[in-house]
Amino acid sequence: MSKDNSISFGVGLLFGVLAGVLSGVLLSPKPGEEIRKDLKDAVNCCLKDKEDDIDNCKTVSIDMINKMKFTIEKQISKIYDAVKAGKMAAAKRKEEIESGYNY
Repeated sequence: MSKDNSISFGVGLLFGVLAGVLSGVLLSPKPGEEIRKDLKDAVNCCLKDKEDDIDNCKTVSIDMINKMKFTIEKQISKIYDAVKAGKMAAAKRKEEIESGYNY
C-alpha cells in the first residue's frame, strides 16, 4: 500500500471509529448530562491516543495543499504566457496584413 493510501485508510478508520463511538454514546439510554460527559471523555481519549497521527495527517495535508497550489500557479502562469504569446502573434499578423495593403 502506498503512503497516500495508508494515510487515507488511517483517516477513514479514525473517522469510522469516531462515528461508532459517537453513535453509541448518543443512542444509549442515559440522561443528557451523562451522555455529554461520556462523549467528552471518548473524544478526549481518542484525541490523546491519536495525537501523533493527527499531527502527521495535518502535516501531510498541508504539504499536499502547498504542492497543489504550486502546480495550479504554474499552470496559470503557462496559460497566461500562452495567451500573451497568442495576442502578440495576432497583433504581429494584423500588422503584417495591414502593411501589405496601401490605402
